[in-house]
Amino acid sequence: MKNFTKVALFGIVFLGSQVFAADNDSYEGTMKDAWIHGKIETVFALNRHLNPFSIDTDVENGIVTLNGTVESEIDRDLAEALTHGIVGVVDVRNELMVEPAARDQRSEQRADENDQNYDDGRNFAAWVDDATTTAAVKSIFLANGHIDGLQIDVDTRGDVVTLSGRVDTQQQKDLAEELARTTGDVADVRNNLVVDPS
Repeated sequence: MKNFTKVALFGIVFLGSQVFAADNDSYEGTMKDAWIHGKIETVFALNRHLNPFSIDTDVENGIVTLNGTVESEIDRDLAEALTHGIVGVVDVRNELMVEPAARDQRSEQRADENDQNYDDGRNFAAWVDDATTTAAVKSIFLANGHIDGLQIDVDTRGDVVTLSGRVDTQQQKDLAEELARTTGDVADVRNNLVVDPS
């Protein structure tokens, strides 16, 4: 099940990561590695689930090595998925250790407003926040034995989660909505799932 969760996290973040493509095309070599490193550090700093001060990042020729500690396996997978989502990253070597007791208190200070807005109107911080919520919802679906999380698409915009895809029964549709509603800071769920027993 963990492998399915990891694949889903990678897919969610990778698809959304194409918003970074225009930024790094002009860099090469160590400059490109530095650009990637800066983006990763920013993503971790803006993410409400990760403590950037406990994660060390090294980039060489587009290969990223993550060291340090995180609170849970989900945080470990999330850090790897977000890193894969940065354009230019060739591979990720995830050497993060899970140490629940080693979690430092997160700084409540967030970056002010990021000056880069994307076609859908979100800034960088909003994209990271939405991607995190999407990954959390997908993880819960994949961990639940009563629904097929791989058949459900999740999209998040400003704490509103939209579910689409197919499920076998009305009960599965209702369960997916309830699970999404109880995840993190989700304020509303638009349930567009289609019941298709075939």
